[in-house]
Amino acid sequence: MPRYHFDLVDSKTVVDEGGAELPDDIDALDVAEEIAKRLLGERPELKGRHFYILVTNEDGEEIGRMPLDVLH
Repeated sequence: MPRYHFDLVDSKTVVDEGGAELPDDIDALDVAEEIAKRLLGERPELKGRHFYILVTNEDGEEIGRMPLDVLH
């Protein structure tokens, strides 16, 4: 199973050191959404500050971005 990484990004990046093994890109993007929702629940001050979760695969290729600003 491929490994994905989920980094919190604004003007600098908080790197995900471990990552997660997931079946495919769709599941990785779903996990990114869950991480973003959890972050906003714990740190609502991040909303409106252009933070996003950057999803990359094990080769470092970008799979997608989950902006915290678009979540409800």
